[in-house]
Amino acid sequence: MAPLLPLVWIACSQAPSGPGVFKIAFVPSITGQSGIFTMNSDTTGSRLLIPDTRAQLRFASWSPDGKKIAFFTARAQDEEILRNYRMPYQYLLYAMDATGTNQKRLLDFPVIDFAWAPDSRRLFFISAHESPDRQSQEVLSGIKNPLAAVYILDLQTGEKTKLAGSGRNCSASWSPDGTRLAVSYGDPDNGGIYIMTADGRNSARLTDASTIDCRPKWSPDGKSLAYVAYSKTDADAVDAGVYVVAADGSSKKRVDEEAVYYVRWSLDGSKLLLQSASSVRLIDLNGKKQVLLSAGLQRAVNAIFTPDGKNVMFCSNDSGAWNIYSIDLEGQKRKTITGRTNSSNFCLSPLLTNR
Repeated sequence: MAPLLPLVWIACSQAPSGPGVFKIAFVPSITGQSGIFTMNSDTTGSRLLIPDTRAQLRFASWSPDGKKIAFFTARAQDEEILRNYRMPYQYLLYAMDATGTNQKRLLDFPVIDFAWAPDSRRLFFISAHESPDRQSQEVLSGIKNPLAAVYILDLQTGEKTKLAGSGRNCSASWSPDGTRLAVSYGDPDNGGIYIMTADGRNSARLTDASTIDCRPKWSPDGKSLAYVAYSKTDADAVDAGVYVVAADGSSKKRVDEEAVYYVRWSLDGSKLLLQSASSVRLIDLNGKKQVLLSAGLQRAVNAIFTPDGKNVMFCSNDSGAWNIYSIDLEGQKRKTITGRTNSSNFCLSPLLTNR
């Protein structure tokens, strides 16, 4: 049996206690305990999935069907790949069953980011492995990001489809039905958002503004997107902020004036979760009602809605070490879920009902 983590309030033998319980996968930051652990959201049932000193999770790591977990790592057999691709902030993508079995490296080159499709049979990944400037000194030293592109990986066939375009600071988001992606490239000269079909055959520009439009996120009903607009110059700062736009490009409106790190939709599509440099806020779609979820904390990062939509989870090192917290949407009931974790290394499973 895997050892229990210090400072994590858990009872290892207990099973999930109700239909609203989901699992949390996380990477601890405790000497002698490394790897990917899971626990139930009611703080029961901690167990070690895999021991791995280099494992990293992302929000999108757990597949929507709950059966797989994708993660970053690098192992002894990967050293030749790492020598060939020396770009910083690029990682090797692995996947495994949610039980920790059947671990497999998915690609023979590093990636920047990824997310499961709603059908759990495909992933998009963002990679600069084909970038013409990936060996430049500016890229290798981390002064600038390499040109990157978005690809679709079919996990059943291994087929890879490259979507149109490339750029720096690339990001993407699946539509709820898995047929389209919103893609942004985040360049001063190419700062728009594009809507692309998942087969790579069609692409249309959604935004074309003076700002650098990044990090699009589809609404739960697939009718709208939220995104963050950054200013290209000081003169453009007046247009920066958070925007919502219809999927056909109409009805664009600014709902917040801060150019936050990223934005996420609530489960019912009525609210937006805004992650700033050190704070977490909820706003309505008119930008009027706001709730500061990180009140009393000097720093709160990596916020995400829980699968039932009733709470938000985030990381904070306000107490000295990184902890994962949960808080309700009114910002009233904050509780510590785990202690001594890495700041961004957690992800959430779908809701557990009869599983």
